[in-house]
Order: sequence, then C-alpha cells, then structure tokens
Amino acid sequence: MVEVFFDRRGKEKFADDVIPVEQKGFFAVLLKDDKVLVTYPPQVNVPEFPGGAVSRKEDFRSCLFRKLFEETGIEFMLDSGIKQYEQDINYFAEDARPFGEFCHYNMTFIVYDASSFGFDTKKKEWKTPENGKAAWIDIKDIFKGKIKINYAHWLAFQQLFAENL
Repeated sequence: MVEVFFDRRGKEKFADDVIPVEQKGFFAVLLKDDKVLVTYPPQVNVPEFPGGAVSRKEDFRSCLFRKLFEETGIEFMLDSGIKQYEQDINYFAEDARPFGEFCHYNMTFIVYDASSFGFDTKKKEWKTPENGKAAWIDIKDIFKGKIKINYAHWLAFQQLFAENL
C-alpha cells in the first residue's frame, strides 16, 4: 500500500512498503503583540513553532522546556496554555537520519499568551543553541502567505486561529 506523507513545505512524498515511525510531539505557539515565536532549523530553514518529539518518559512540560531551550535559547517552564489543537499527520522529516524519515506524527500545539513573559518582540532574529535561528514574526504575515511556515504547523495554525481567517 502506498501512503502519502508531507514534508515541511507541504510537498507530497510517496512511500511504498515503508514502516513509518510513530511519534508524539508538542509545540508551543507563543503569542505577544500580534506576533508568534518561530524557529528556523539549521538543516531546513523553514520557520516552525518551537517543539518536537517527546523523548522517553517525558511529559509535555518537560518536552517543551527542553525543546524551547534547544531551539530558541529561552529557558522556562510552560503550563497547559490558553488553547490547544491536536492533529495526526503523515510527515516526512527530511532532516532526520541520513535520508529522511517517514512518520505517523501525533502533534499537539499549545497556544500561550506570552504578554506577561517579558519578551522583546521587536528583537531581531537570534542564533539558537542548535545553530538555527529564532524570531518573532507577525501573525498577519503568516495568514497573508508572506511567510510560509512548516506545512503541518500551518494546518494546526489555521485551526487554532480560524477566527482570524
């Protein structure tokens, strides 16, 4: 059976006779001043929300704490947020393993009101511990298509902010 998977840019990848990896991940959507925090992984340079797959025995808080620091350099613990959206997607991670990895990925996106966190959303992009970049980008630029974020994250973003469409 041939399955369809999507990469970060939304391009279809077809897999025949592949046993996909089962993954569970959490992603933080931090909102402040009509902007969201995104990261630009060094291998792929497509903006996405900080977060990723859980390691063994991690809960969502531990996962987000670890991933936020790795992907942004910010070190703090988050709670359950103001809203969340969960989706299952066939995902192709082109930066995993030598030739990419096909995944059945259960993703939970958690929205946080970051207005009381003291972030400077006017700060230019900065280098992260993983040698990527992080930046605050305007929500309107995502909705207008000026900035194209990770395809799976875009699908969740539309559901989380349907009232803005």
